[in-house]
Amino acid sequence: MKISTSFLFDRATSRMGTIQNNLATTQAQLSAAKQILSPSDAPDKAAAIQRLKGEIDRQESNSQNLQVAIRRFRVEESSLTTSLTLLDRLKELSLQAANDTVGPDDRKAIAVEMHSIRDQLLGLSNTRDDSGNYIFSGTRVNVPAFAQDAKGQVQYQGDQTQISIPAGSERQVQFTRSGTDVYSRVVRTDSHGITTSVGFFDALDQMIKAVETNQTAGIQQSVGELTQMHNNVSLALAETGADQATIDYQLQVIDETTLRLKSTLSEVEDLDYTSAVTRMNKEMMALQAAMGSFSKISGLSLFDYIRG
Repeated sequence: MKISTSFLFDRATSRMGTIQNNLATTQAQLSAAKQILSPSDAPDKAAAIQRLKGEIDRQESNSQNLQVAIRRFRVEESSLTTSLTLLDRLKELSLQAANDTVGPDDRKAIAVEMHSIRDQLLGLSNTRDDSGNYIFSGTRVNVPAFAQDAKGQVQYQGDQTQISIPAGSERQVQFTRSGTDVYSRVVRTDSHGITTSVGFFDALDQMIKAVETNQTAGIQQSVGELTQMHNNVSLALAETGADQATIDYQLQVIDETTLRLKSTLSEVEDLDYTSAVTRMNKEMMALQAAMGSFSKISGLSLFDYIRG
């Protein structure tokens, strides 16, 4: 079989070209710290990488949304807790005012503190979250939940629309809360068994007026109504606490899922530096050997063979 000089040259240069390409690829992998430099290198792995990255992005987006919700609920919890404290104080004052030993002047003094507490409750009903949105206005987050008109009457300006957000595959939590669900109307039943409802702040104003004007029946009525108010706010606080617990749990699930996805992504995508460096050294040695062999072979000729 005859082997031409051009064949030897082509074979040697092809071999060196292959080794150089492999070496360049390994060096690029080390530079990027990635196994896959382009989808064509490993289409199946490239598809898996994109799928994992997409799922990680989705989990992180869900986490961000839930973080916003948890901050809102904590503001809500603080507002409701303070409201309960103020309602407790109002009940103490109403019981004090209901005492027959308390005179008209003392009741007027009690009414002054009651009015101050009423104004604090109105302020709490218009609490805003970190984004400046009113948390008790339903979806009308740019409008104060409760506003006082020219006559001093407090009107609800929000809506009753409730928006829920996903907190897991099969669980929703209420993101918006109506102010009338928290600062609920008071239900009154007269001697004939007929029930009527009075707005939260209207009931407070009537209670304060009863104390100011020394109306014993109105004062006694307010004691039971304050219990209703307290119970309604307590229920809202319990709901907020339950929603927070649900979100906290879901955030833990998301964190664990994201960590697992990132670990899987690292196994598919990240480069094993030890293996890559070892491979690069082998390729460099192979290239040097190939170049050395080519240099010796290219210097041979038929006359060298005859002289030998």
